[in-house]
Amino acid sequence: MFQCFIRLASLFAIVLLSSISCSGVRQVTPLNKGESRVNLSLGGPFTDVGGVTIPLPFLNAAYCYGIQDNLGIEAGINITSGLYGTLALDAGVNWHTWKAKQMIPGLYIAPRLFFTTRFDDFEPRLFPTLDLGIYWEVMRHHFYGGLDNWFEFHNERTDGNPQEHHWLIAPYIGYGLTHKQWQYQLEGRVYTPNLKNSGRATKNVGFGEYGVLGIFLGVSYNFGGKQ
Repeated sequence: MFQCFIRLASLFAIVLLSSISCSGVRQVTPLNKGESRVNLSLGGPFTDVGGVTIPLPFLNAAYCYGIQDNLGIEAGINITSGLYGTLALDAGVNWHTWKAKQMIPGLYIAPRLFFTTRFDDFEPRLFPTLDLGIYWEVMRHHFYGGLDNWFEFHNERTDGNPQEHHWLIAPYIGYGLTHKQWQYQLEGRVYTPNLKNSGRATKNVGFGEYGVLGIFLGVSYNFGGKQ
């Protein structure tokens, strides 16, 4: 058990600094002007830990604020990374170019900037991302899917190996349920489905030799503004 714990701790440090897996569930439905949303999500890529395949339990917290009815600002922190010596933050905007109406899906665009560094070795890194997605709303339910684009401008990875790919993608699908001011989400992702798993620092689960599967659970609470 202790060896599994040490293995899990080392995996957290490796994955957080070398992949696009540190963000939580998507902020899909738009906020009204002046409305706020706090979110907690738990999940990550499926990884072999001591012979058992589990999703790494990354705990993320986020806050969103509606500056207009179709435009919000958001910021987040990976709580798990802090426990294992890595600061991981993100901030950006969430723009709903149009809202979902009946069977017509809504469209959202979310550019963000991620910041990571180790506490014991200050080597800050910035990673711009662009999230493009669509969603449908059916009464209290919403269904969504999209593509997260992660841009890596460094020529060397954090593990010291050359960075061969500077555009990393992660398609995702999800489901959300709204109950009064609460939202509950289930989201599945495929990290870098176009890249082979060979050479990764961790033993992940994907589609054969390609990609890494991940899953997240999230809960949100809305307050302020026009409910």
